[in-house]
Amino acid sequence: MKISIVMAAYNAEEYIKEAIDSVLRQSFTDFEFIIVDDGSTDTTRDIIRSYVDNRIRLIENKHNFTDSINKGLSHASGKYIAFMDNDDIMHIDRLKIEHAIMEEWPDITVCSSTMKLFGKDVDLKITGGESGIIKNPLLKFIGGDYISNPTGMIRTDFLRKKNIGYENYSFASDYKFWVEVAKAGGIFYIESQPLMYYRLSKGQASQKFQKEQQDASLKIRNEIVQYLIIKNKANYPELEDLFSQFESLVQKELLTNEEILMFYQNLYSKNKDKIITN
Repeated sequence: MKISIVMAAYNAEEYIKEAIDSVLRQSFTDFEFIIVDDGSTDTTRDIIRSYVDNRIRLIENKHNFTDSINKGLSHASGKYIAFMDNDDIMHIDRLKIEHAIMEEWPDITVCSSTMKLFGKDVDLKITGGESGIIKNPLLKFIGGDYISNPTGMIRTDFLRKKNIGYENYSFASDYKFWVEVAKAGGIFYIESQPLMYYRLSKGQASQKFQKEQQDASLKIRNEIVQYLIIKNKANYPELEDLFSQFESLVQKELLTNEEILMFYQNLYSKNKDKIITN
């Protein structure tokens, strides 16, 4: 088996058929499609069961997104794992293109791409500006999550060896997952061609729980900065002292958390030849 596609689905009856159909239409056909029903209370499971295709594997789970994704990852038997969301649409050659890249460059850990956004009252536009090999991926993650999760494909043996899975980071679990891959030394590649049509709708978790997602993302960004402070503590103990002073200034409203994060991102980036960056 070349590719295991993992998708969690929760109350997705409105769009899940389009998502599944786009997977089954892929020009690359050597895959299994693991769909984990995340405790849906609508007709999602019935829609999944209506398909007669031996590549589809349905796993039923209680409503817990993190646990559902991890169940899907644990059942994956392919050389690569590709992620998918239950309301998006794959470009017909998404698996073909990403598989070819991973096969041609065995040092690449993760291959993702840009996406085209679509939805009601949304003009089609392409996300992201990064492409090619991402240098110092962990440093870039301080600025935010630049991996379009449903376009991501990762080497299964890397996840198994590094024991990486999803953690419960309120609506930012994807971001945390890719950060852990970067910490483990993963090499990221972004294909400039958009390989996913990403649906924008009011029902999305990212739209309904935007504040919670922003708070979780800020937590992750702070964790990266502190992780690198600890990694470099032996040579540069001043980094930790400086962070403590900055936090005091935040409490006195002379600085913002965002300004501290950007300071450390710039500092690390300018001195990447001197400090440990993963």
